Amino acid sequence: MAHDLVAIAVVKRAVGLEGYCGLYPFGETIDDLKPPLLVRLGDSEAGSREVTLEKVIFREQQGYIGLFDIAHDRTEAEKLKGENVYIRESDLPALEEGEFYHFHLRGMAVVNQSNGAKIGIVKDVVNLPSMDALEIALTNGHEIVVPYSEQAVVKVDTEEKRVIVSDTYIEELL
Repeated sequence: MAHDLVAIAVVKRAVGLEGYCGLYPFGETIDDLKPPLLVRLGDSEAGSREVTLEKVIFREQQGYIGLFDIAHDRTEAEKLKGENVYIRESDLPALEEGEFYHFHLRGMAVVNQSNGAKIGIVKDVVNLPSMDALEIALTNGHEIVVPYSEQAVVKVDTEEKRVIVSDTYIEELL
């Protein structure tokens, strides 16, 4: 199996009687999908299996719902709850120069703005209801969560593979 899979959503619940699943997207990639599309579905990359995502629909009240070729009724859709939807990184929409996907931040050094001193690494990007946030593993062994906002994150330097954070903001958390 390829190691370039990216989780783009998680199945939250069954919707209706025809096999549709409520999807909680990670970021905006789901908007750009062109079903039918081969995806992988599972609780982990290693445990995923290839399925066809036949439809993705956005409904104002329910959010995103999707129909997979392996769920033909509500009972089958309920069995998919909690499984991630993965696509190959190569199937992601192309980015403009200077743009990046959140998963590219994982493993990047986190440095402070004033002197570039390393304070940790990005462990993960968390999609919270109100905003995205960075989970940072500090060099002292502790972890902090920093909002991915203009006030906290000054710059993402993809060439140097580092995230520059505001001294003032970080001082409050350390």
